[in-house]
Amino acid sequence: MQNLTKTIKIRLYVNAEQAAMFKQMSEQYRQACNFVSQYIFDNDFELNSAKLNKVLYREVRYKFSLKSQLAQSTFRTATARYKATQTQLVQKHETLEWLFKPVLFRRPQCDLVRDRDYSFVENSSLLSINTLDKRTKVRFAGDFWSEYLDGSWKLGTAKLLNLKGIWYLHIPVTKNFEEFDKVLV
Repeated sequence: MQNLTKTIKIRLYVNAEQAAMFKQMSEQYRQACNFVSQYIFDNDFELNSAKLNKVLYREVRYKFSLKSQLAQSTFRTATARYKATQTQLVQKHETLEWLFKPVLFRRPQCDLVRDRDYSFVENSSLLSINTLDKRTKVRFAGDFWSEYLDGSWKLGTAKLLNLKGIWYLHIPVTKNFEEFDKVLV
């Protein structure tokens, strides 16, 4: 049995209030990731999310006004970026200690956990997305993605981002196939 993973990129149709909430949330999340990144850099490259959570959780929630799940996600996001950097450095026979400054998160975006931070509601016709203030329901371009939302695909942690003034939710979807070679991708 083989897994096939794809990323579906769903365009969100947001009003001005929703756009402002997403902008605020993604900026706070970006700043929190930079805060966690600085801690990792200053503390011998601690890449264990659970240990970071134990030390930084309350401070990240308070300082950046993040809800619980978003605060948790900052630790996974920052450590994942360092692990990716570490993999690249190993190929050049270097270690993370070679870095002169912490990994920097420039683009406002945030990772949303399925069924906690985002979910499909009303027969998958709307997305319910948690923000810093409240949950909001958003229309999306969904006809093209309906085959991935029928329950046969497993949806992962999504990334909320803004590209040229348009909000998107990038969701990894995974499905097991018995005979992978016969599946046309």
